[in-house]
Parts: sequence; C-alpha cells; structure tokens
Amino acid sequence: MGGGAVRGFLSFLIDSLVPVSCLVCERDLRSYDFALEFHPPASWPAGAGEFGGSDVAFALGAGIVKSAPVLCSSCWLTLEPAAAAGVLPGSETAACPVQVISSFFTNDPLLVVIRFLKFSGGKCAVPALGWWMASALRRAREPRCAGGNRWGGAGVDPLLVPVPLHPARERARGYNQAALLAADVGERLGIEVGGGIVERSKETRSQSTLETGEREENVRGAFRLIREDAVRHRDIIVVDDLITTGATVRACAEALRTVPLRSLAVLSAGRTRGLL
Repeated sequence: MGGGAVRGFLSFLIDSLVPVSCLVCERDLRSYDFALEFHPPASWPAGAGEFGGSDVAFALGAGIVKSAPVLCSSCWLTLEPAAAAGVLPGSETAACPVQVISSFFTNDPLLVVIRFLKFSGGKCAVPALGWWMASALRRAREPRCAGGNRWGGAGVDPLLVPVPLHPARERARGYNQAALLAADVGERLGIEVGGGIVERSKETRSQSTLETGEREENVRGAFRLIREDAVRHRDIIVVDDLITTGATVRACAEALRTVPLRSLAVLSAGRTRGLL
C-alpha cells in the first residue's frame, strides 16, 4: 500500500471515530477554527470562552490526537449553562443535602451528544463533556477553598465515584460512559477516581424507557457498596451523564451512605430544571 493510500485509510479511520460534522446541524467541523469562532455571551460562566482549545481532543492511539468538539460553535451556544448548583430531590431535609453540580440544563442538543456517547460508540464526546463538567466542579469547589480551606480539609481529597453499569450492559456497550467522564474530569482537576467502589448488583431496565413513577422502583436496591474503607469519612462526588428524576443517583447515594461520609455530591453533564 502506497503512502497516499495509507494516508487515505488513516483519514477514513479517523473520520469514522471522530465526527467531522456537527452532531446536530451537520456543519462541517473542519471548515473553520472552532476556538476562534466560539464566543459565549457574558452570561455564561467565566472561562467558558477557553472551550475548544487543544485540551478538547480525543486520543486515537499511536500518538494521534484529534480535536473533538462534536458540535459546532453555534450549536454549543444553544445549550444553557446550569450556573448554580442544585439539590438532589429527596435530600433537601437531610442534615447534609446532596449537592447536584451540572454543566448544563438538559435540552435537545445536549441529549444528542449524550445519546451519541451512550448508544453510538461516541467515546470521542468525552473530552468535550469532561471539559464542561470539570469547569462546573471547579466553580462549585471555589467557595470551599476560600481562606485556604480546601474542600475535604487537610489531607482529605474528594473522590469521584462513577455510577456503575450492570456488567452485562457494560459488556454490550463496551464501556461505562460515567467511568469515562469521571476519568476525564479526574485527570483535568487532579482528583482521584474510585473504581469498583459501588457495584450494580441488579440488572435494571433502561431508565430512559420508563415513566417518572417507574424509575424509582426500577433502581431500588440496584447498587451495593463494596469498598467501604475507600469512602468512609470522605467527600464523595458521584458522576453520571444526565440527571432527570434523580432516581439512579439517589439509589447509588443510598448505597454509599451505608457508611459515614464527610459529604456527598453529584456531578453530571446535564440536569433537569427541577433539581434546584
């Protein structure tokens, strides 16, 4: 195979792994400089204009790294940042309510990206979503860092815990999207990611196929804490892609709360407006 053929094959392979057109409007992502064109309004969080730089890229292996914004600049700007943290329903009256930290409020363009990640092998969406999630978590941590009081206290760092998939579903999908997002956020912020902390011991139906009232029962008792010492008296941040009714992360939180925790929060790419 000649050099031109090799380059052509590699180009085809890269294009098949990383979208060359916007997932929403199909604009060609190769036809312009994303970072130069992305100009969020002043109402967006500070630092949002830095999105789209070299750190939003997907590693293809063999030293090949490809920019992966997955949406064009215009479609990213149709998302609505969730500037303030919310509270997980059902924990409002607890001594320590579960804080919900999200990048955006869920809307159709964000759902397109999440579905691409979950159901179309779209792992290349992780760097973009991870960038926004890390930015949201960094902002949420800032008040706790005021006056030198680092979140978690001296010598106690927070721990990211991805919501697990049932082993059968993870084998079918090939990966756990929550674990990929947690790993990306952890690398960006220098926060430990806890693997194998919680297991999904009950195979459940997909939450997206169920009505609101059915979701709670579907995941009741689905999770089990298997590494108690790893979370005891620590700040735990549960990571998932989307929070709709909160049923899944609430069930995961219940498993974690079988031991004393310093605090418990949830980090997601998107959440519904009701989580306020």
